[in-house]
Amino acid sequence: MGLKIVERIDKDLQVLIPGFMDITHKEIKDLEQALVLGDMSVAARIGHNIKGSALNYGFVHLGDIGRRIESSAAQNRHKKVQAELEMLKDYVDRVEVTFV
Repeated sequence: MGLKIVERIDKDLQVLIPGFMDITHKEIKDLEQALVLGDMSVAARIGHNIKGSALNYGFVHLGDIGRRIESSAAQNRHKKVQAELEMLKDYVDRVEVTFV
């Protein structure tokens, strides 16, 4: 396991973060399924959702991953989306939230 990825999140959002992370885990599973099916439109939508919700909560690095997934899926770059999915999984494993 690599170093922790620290995200500084507004303390007012603290009660919402567990639910947000549960949704992120579901989106990972949905993205895996979209890749199995080769459905890049669904993959792009998931990337878009990850990007938007992550940035709304203040998860900057996660927002970047979502943006890259959305863009790569829109360009029908299956292998790039797969690589970003692996980055997403790694991120979720290593993220540590600091409430400020």
